[in-house]
Amino acid sequence: MDMRDKQEDTVPLQEWTQNRESWPLLEEYLQSRSGLPGPRANLELAARFARGYAGAEISDTTWILLIEWAEDPGEYLPFCAVQACAVQYSFADSHRRDRIKLMLKRAMNDTRWRIREAAAIGLQYVGEYNFSELQELLDSWRPEATMLEQRAFLAGLAHPPLLKSGDQAQYSLNLAAEITDGILKGRSAAYDSEQFRVLSKGLEYSLSLFVAAEPEAGFALLGRLAASGDERMIRIVKSNLSKARLSKKYPGRVEELLAGLTSV
Repeated sequence: MDMRDKQEDTVPLQEWTQNRESWPLLEEYLQSRSGLPGPRANLELAARFARGYAGAEISDTTWILLIEWAEDPGEYLPFCAVQACAVQYSFADSHRRDRIKLMLKRAMNDTRWRIREAAAIGLQYVGEYNFSELQELLDSWRPEATMLEQRAFLAGLAHPPLLKSGDQAQYSLNLAAEITDGILKGRSAAYDSEQFRVLSKGLEYSLSLFVAAEPEAGFALLGRLAASGDERMIRIVKSNLSKARLSKKYPGRVEELLAGLTSV
């Protein structure tokens, strides 16, 4: 950690949110260190800001600021706010929880990919603090979920700390199986090609994390998808089999599946 990093660690981000007079200073601080415009946003700063809201309910002043930021037309302030509110979810009252649910759903469907990513990271935070609450959220959204929401579900669950539990890994696999079954049954026909592309990209890496965490059930799912003969599923399976977490640890199983795949 360099000197600037050490200095930034001492900045009272949460204290600034509680004083309206400090809001412009906080906004300038975050924006100037956001890394945007650029290829990579400052994920570490956003995480430090968000994790500061794990604990007791936040003040009304802070809540108002986070809500305002979540609706900002830019990128970095809502990127930070969505994550912060997700961290606060497990500690919030029912009214604020409802507002956070709505915020996460909107973010999952946002046209800005960084905001969609903030929603996925937010789901990870909910799961880290209380996986049963994440499961309740996803189960309530699953029946009518858009493809962008499904992608967020997968990205949220494809988080190694959440997959250390066998039950949680199996839950993730079951949800992935439900999503891929929906594609095979034609449910994707109602969505535009861009939404399907985003969901496919999510499937192309997330399954490998689920399989690595629960290999028996995981390889069974990959085998079923490969046997479907569907070109989309074959592409997804190949992408996951190429990941080192599978190809290096389970070379025999990977080679067996690849040998049986029809070339796309």
